[in-house]
Amino acid sequence: MRPARCHLTRTLSAAASIGLFTGLARAQPAYDFILVDSFNANPLVGEAYLWDINDVGMACGMATVDNVIGYPGFVWDEVAGKTRVPVASPKSLNSVGLVVGTGDIYDLSTGQTFSPANLPGTYYGPRFGGVNDAGVAVGTISTCTCSDSGGILQIPYIWDAVNGARTVSVPNAKGLARINEAGVAIGWLYGSVFNDGFFVDINSGAYTRLADVFPSNVGTGPVRAQDINDNSEIVGSRAGFYPVYRYGYVYSPSTGVRLLPFPGAGYQQYVRPSAINNAGTIVGDISTVLASSHVFVYSEADGLRDLNDGALIAGMPAGYQLYTATGINNAGWIVGYGHTAAGKITGYVLKPRAIACPADFNHSGILDSQDFFDFLSAFFAGAPAADFNADSAVNSQDFFDFLAAFFAGCP
Repeated sequence: MRPARCHLTRTLSAAASIGLFTGLARAQPAYDFILVDSFNANPLVGEAYLWDINDVGMACGMATVDNVIGYPGFVWDEVAGKTRVPVASPKSLNSVGLVVGTGDIYDLSTGQTFSPANLPGTYYGPRFGGVNDAGVAVGTISTCTCSDSGGILQIPYIWDAVNGARTVSVPNAKGLARINEAGVAIGWLYGSVFNDGFFVDINSGAYTRLADVFPSNVGTGPVRAQDINDNSEIVGSRAGFYPVYRYGYVYSPSTGVRLLPFPGAGYQQYVRPSAINNAGTIVGDISTVLASSHVFVYSEADGLRDLNDGALIAGMPAGYQLYTATGINNAGWIVGYGHTAAGKITGYVLKPRAIACPADFNHSGILDSQDFFDFLSAFFAGAPAADFNADSAVNSQDFFDFLAAFFAGCP
């Protein structure tokens, strides 16, 4: 429900002296950096990748191990570090301990491994991409015994412990990538994961092609779907015409498609979102004019920010480069992978820091007049962000609480 707007009943005379308070705090890092390395004994060799993180701060990924061929799967948390799991290429995990990857599902709480059955006319076991907290896992399964390098001979695959294995009847659908708590999944049509995206309610079977709701005059080619949150907001991208390389978008069933802003000078017009949380915070990749990949985080309050800017992250090793972001949880923790100054690929976790100064409304790290005007804009729009005292209502008390914090300054 949209918060009610209100009329102020006290004077705003204190705002007249707002300019005196510019620069009350210095810029502060927004995240702490945590490196997640391989299992190799030699710290100079090996690779590690993180693919997803759940709402209790546990991530999953894969990494090299001494004397082992391939990339065994693991889970990570801040206390225990890495723990190997019997799942190949784990791509997702839910908040109750189910880890999904290629072929199998592993329950961290019981130690049980599920090996879901093939569907009639399918082979090679499913390859899962997502699992929700209800234990519904989604992915794709092959319909031939060939290599199928083009990704044509496959269909969507759904599994849970109660209903078993099944598919969905979406014409030309090849797989499902993610599923939210309402049972709405995103997937792809035709050839490969990079082809046209769609979303489907796995309970009713109702589906929508994203190309049918995307503006026809924006970009060209397939509309990719990368992630979906519990509000059924979807993020993805679509290729454009030079000088626009890729449009990033967020789609909502209630408001339609909204394009994300491009970064400014020094960057290409390239935005590729990869994940979104329930607060609407989005992470993904942007590209510099030198075509090097950087990681961005976007929110309505802060806009699009380049996380490779070391000022936003505390503890990132000198020379480390964030290459891609693969997941963000509802607490704002970000995971992905990058490489050290020596070129070694590792996973990383970016753990949000508590906001040191609540009156720094736009989270710029500097308390100044812009925070006041940004708060006013949100307040008079009745925006949820203006609920300064977090009482689930936007009213005059939020304004006076913000004003008190603002004039108290920052520690």
